[in-house]
Amino acid sequence: MNVESWITVEETPVLAQAAREAIDARLARLSDTERDAFWASIRKAYNTPYNDPVKKPAAPKPVEPVPTVELHLPEVDLPAAALASAALSAEIRAV
Repeated sequence: MNVESWITVEETPVLAQAAREAIDARLARLSDTERDAFWASIRKAYNTPYNDPVKKPAAPKPVEPVPTVELHLPEVDLPAAALASAALSAEIRAV
C-alpha cells in the first residue's frame, strides 16, 4: 500500500526535531525518570505489531485414565418418587 505524504525527505529531520521540542515542552513538568518512561512507552507502542502474535499450539497434555465409579442405588418406586417430588415443589412454592 503506497503512502502519500506532503512532507519531503529533506523536511523530515527538521519537523521531527520541532515535534520533539514541542512534546518536551509539554513534558517539562515531569521528572527525568518520568520523561524517560514516557519515551520508552512510545518506542514500545511503535514497535508493537498491530496484529496479535500467532499462538503456538499447546503441547498435548498426557491423558490420565479416568477412574471408574460404580453406583449401586436402591430401586425406588416411581409413583412414590413422583409424589415426594410434587410435595417438595409445593413446599418450596409455599415458602
